[in-house]
Amino acid sequence: MFLVVKNANAELPPIVFATYHLEKVIFYENSLSTGSFERVVNNLRLSLSNGIFSKRPLAENIAAVSRLGFENLEFNMKSVAVEDDVSVYAAKRLVDAYGLKCLTLHAATLHVKDEVEVHRVVYYGKISLEFARLLQAPVMVVHSNVARKMPEAVIRVVLKRVFTELSAYAKRLSVKLALENLSYASSGYGKNVAELEEILGIVDDGAMGVTLDFCHAEATGQTLSLLEKYRDRLCNVHMSNRAHKPFDFETPMLKTFMAKLEDYGYSGPLTMELSRKCTSEQILKTKAILENFVNK
Repeated sequence: MFLVVKNANAELPPIVFATYHLEKVIFYENSLSTGSFERVVNNLRLSLSNGIFSKRPLAENIAAVSRLGFENLEFNMKSVAVEDDVSVYAAKRLVDAYGLKCLTLHAATLHVKDEVEVHRVVYYGKISLEFARLLQAPVMVVHSNVARKMPEAVIRVVLKRVFTELSAYAKRLSVKLALENLSYASSGYGKNVAELEEILGIVDDGAMGVTLDFCHAEATGQTLSLLEKYRDRLCNVHMSNRAHKPFDFETPMLKTFMAKLEDYGYSGPLTMELSRKCTSEQILKTKAILENFVNK
């Protein structure tokens, strides 16, 4: 979080207090003599998930994000051909070359079907965290990493084993994990409040955040209940229309949802996560619609 304070003495520069938490940007005016603060701007930041270009070579992928006029991105691990601790440096060079800010990173995911696969999930999670650290993404989006069809007892064991390791590693690298609500069509566990509560009850050590996916929540009819339940944990919001399609206009639910975010004081990333079928024109149309809310 960055707290930018306007100095009472106009001849002195603003005072900046920085904390490496959710990278929220909030502007205040204050009187240093009284120590009082007044909120002036609650600043949402629009971002694009580069997962939309994941079939392109990484250089073309990152160039496309910049070419569409985005300053921020969510780096999706689907965008790298080889998920290892060498390819991260190529990603870092490209992101820096285009002057992009990586607000969030979407971890590589694997929905475990039995306990034998736990080591693979942990490996992918730790490599993803190394990417987040080097790309300076303070938040990493994670799935539950367990398949829905496993027995409940096995789900609990796998969740505990996976997140015990990932949470400790994330703390070591100063990256915050943010559990995402999944689509009704997903093979993974964690699509509604009840399932997310069960997961958090097993894996949360008090530091776990939440990524609210608007598209997934709309499909399950859980949008407002998820937002109400997890507004204090919210680190990131994935934005797209149903089935990750673009927005052609401001839908009634989009207006309601954005108004609720404002009411709750959310000032983190607003991440466009769109289908690979979207054209550049559709991406730009969605960008313009969301910018109407961001720039209010």
